Amino acid sequence: MRHELNPETFDLEQTLTCGQTFCWHRFEGQLYDEDGEKRFYSFVKDQPVIVEEKDGKVIVETPLEKQEVEEALGLHKDVDKIFDNFPEDERIEKAREEFEGLRIIQDEFFPCLISYLMSPQMRIPRIKKMFNKIAEQHGEKIEYKGETLLKFPDHETLLELSEDELRDIGVGYRAKYIAESMKILEEFEHTDLDDMSYEEAREEMKKLYGVGDKVADCVLLFSKDFTEAAPLDTWAKKALKSQFPELHSEDYDEASVNIREYFGSDAGYALEYVFHAARNGVLEVEDE
Repeated sequence: MRHELNPETFDLEQTLTCGQTFCWHRFEGQLYDEDGEKRFYSFVKDQPVIVEEKDGKVIVETPLEKQEVEEALGLHKDVDKIFDNFPEDERIEKAREEFEGLRIIQDEFFPCLISYLMSPQMRIPRIKKMFNKIAEQHGEKIEYKGETLLKFPDHETLLELSEDELRDIGVGYRAKYIAESMKILEEFEHTDLDDMSYEEAREEMKKLYGVGDKVADCVLLFSKDFTEAAPLDTWAKKALKSQFPELHSEDYDEASVNIREYFGSDAGYALEYVFHAARNGVLEVEDE
């Protein structure tokens, strides 16, 4: 099916290249290249999704219904309403004005989890490279609309890989995070998270090997639609300390509570805009 999305409320390039997802691929060039074409693909509910921005339009080719694509790309949220519920604050307004159209995507749980298990002490392009390498070596090639699409392997496939085999891919010590989490996932039903509160879901996520607060928050925000989750990585911490010192704390839990108390139930949206604005120099960040 062919769908058309509203480009006035959605910036495809910005959304897919702001550092939140590793599950989308650019057809020509790397995902995080600045000069690549604005044509991407991923898999949602095991179905291919091709999205292209062309001539002022955002066109989708997929077997999925339009609503399912909109949910995957974060278009099911009313961003105006989200920002209206934030306190009046020139810092967040500045970030919004610069990056209007940025959405928080909803990747599939399993590939999203694996990508963030690889994230500790690794830069965004490197994470993407490792994610692609796992897909190339152990994934599946799917033909769709005249294109060959690379599908990330499922849980059963990665479960068969040893820690040494994962290390050979180049993920380093994170191989143990993946190998051990694969075992735990045999008894871990991620759909159970949907019926939990945010705090309960974060604690449940931390039962997976190598998953701490930050990784748990990333997966909950970017695949489970917990918009309370506000992941605090190095850049987010710098941005918070520089721009919102009243919310900053060296204690992750305390900072998380401060952010949620200030911005409310969509704190993850606020922090994503602040994070992106800080990384792009729109909001100043002091070097430590």
